[in-house]
Amino acid sequence: MRAESSRSASIISVKDSDGSDYQPVRENDSPPKRTSVKRKRAPVGKKLPAESKIRSKIANEVEDIEDSTGPFILRDHGMEYHSVAEIVERQEDLLSWFETCREKRGMPWRKRYDPRLSMEEKGQRAYEIWVSEVMLQQTQVATVIAYWRRWIEKWPTIADLAKADVEEVNAMWRGLGYYRRARSLLAGAKTVMSKAKYKGRLPDDPLILEKEIDGVGRYTAGAICSMAYGISTPIVDGNIHRLFTRLLAVHAPQTAPSTIKFLWGAAEQLVEKLPFDQNRQGITGDWNQALMELGSQVCKPVSPDCSACPLQSSCKAYAELSASPPQPLELPCALCSPVPSSTTVERISSISIFPMRKEKKASRAEEESVLLTEWKGGDGDRKWLFVKRPEKGLLAGLYEPPTTPVESSSTPKTCLETSISALSEIIDFSPAELLKQGQSRYISSIPHIFSHINMTYHIHHSTISDSSAVPPPLRETDRTVVWLSEDEVVHANIGTGVKKVWAEVYGSWGSFDEESPKVKKPKNGTTQARQKKSPLEEVKNGKIVKKIMMPSMPTRKVKSDEVHEE
Repeated sequence: MRAESSRSASIISVKDSDGSDYQPVRENDSPPKRTSVKRKRAPVGKKLPAESKIRSKIANEVEDIEDSTGPFILRDHGMEYHSVAEIVERQEDLLSWFETCREKRGMPWRKRYDPRLSMEEKGQRAYEIWVSEVMLQQTQVATVIAYWRRWIEKWPTIADLAKADVEEVNAMWRGLGYYRRARSLLAGAKTVMSKAKYKGRLPDDPLILEKEIDGVGRYTAGAICSMAYGISTPIVDGNIHRLFTRLLAVHAPQTAPSTIKFLWGAAEQLVEKLPFDQNRQGITGDWNQALMELGSQVCKPVSPDCSACPLQSSCKAYAELSASPPQPLELPCALCSPVPSSTTVERISSISIFPMRKEKKASRAEEESVLLTEWKGGDGDRKWLFVKRPEKGLLAGLYEPPTTPVESSSTPKTCLETSISALSEIIDFSPAELLKQGQSRYISSIPHIFSHINMTYHIHHSTISDSSAVPPPLRETDRTVVWLSEDEVVHANIGTGVKKVWAEVYGSWGSFDEESPKVKKPKNGTTQARQKKSPLEEVKNGKIVKKIMMPSMPTRKVKSDEVHEE
């Protein structure tokens, strides 16, 4: 079965070729040097090339994602309008606000920075933060807390994790989805423990951490180094991206390199302006967490609570509700695009106009034939055939019943024949036996919606009954193929799609009593979903007449640190 790929990430890291003047903080330094990672900064306040050239460059970076017709609010302003100066004046307000809610959500990995800790102890904090940050990608905090506790109980240190294998890690991750995240943690731990230069802990240089440790991008590197090691380095995750576009009133394509570069530049400037002294050595980590908390809990994607925001008076988007931006001092801003408007009023109607709306890519339709193959032995034993997906790629390393792509016009008979032909390549059993009447039957066709794939699974159930004590032998293949008992099936590393397929045959996941046949006669010779419609469509008389939007889960936005799969 195929998995989703979540490439509509809200943040894309743009690597710069610049060097860094960063120096590691030694264990006995007190206070640590105020060091930061130097990267190219957006040209805030500097003279710009001709506006037409800049706009042409931006247009080439990303496709237009706003409608090209209809009224617009032009918002004439200069690049100086996006200055962070007003936010700097309110930094203490945000830090004070964060102290009132630091412990509110009960996140066990959120601990105060302690400069007295040894580098080994800081390394342990880095490991704990790393695990939490990877888990929080596309998963709600409330869900992650329990998973994080179980993970740390099983693998208390990065050295413990490095000794694990991918099956153990996938099993611990089961239910969180996006299994590549789990594998990146395992690979990163093995890298750290296999090279003496890391001294058994994650690097405290964000550039090295990002470059050398699997699954760590610029955001995660900054989060670990600022919170665990007290390094002065910025972060921009999905929440901060949205927060900054509103505070600075930036209406530009979200994933355009120019937008990303500007927002990271703003984040760096704000870190440099923090009131850093010996008594506040962990201030960068606090500041970064405060920004994330504000974006997550107050400046939400929909219905932001402006009245509760400690930065309201510095928010340019909020100010634009009642007044237009000032005219440019020199050249107009070449970063922003016009704001669509449904009225004749030359002001924005909501701060939710920021950030600029993303292009929504159409999902592609795919279909697969799934053959749930059960063996019944002479002594009453039962086993089921599962195939392990490759270790790289979609749903990597997870198990599934034999699954084969099919054409959308395939009939149930064609799907079954295709599946049995593929099955004969992995087990030593005659396809003709499975095609006999009663040995295989069509169950149903069900939809399974991924972020960019509308999948249809055509489900068949085949039974191999014989008097032997063992199931048919497996053929030599480059894939891992196994016969699993009931207990092994329940504890196998599988995806949600497999559970849905299983439930069609046995009523629910974890059940092994076959339900009554549910075959729905196909129309026009093609397979039909059993009385089920895709949640994205309403069908009447064979035609899609209405698209129904799926409500989104209140999840943390995708970060740039990895390509999600599921």
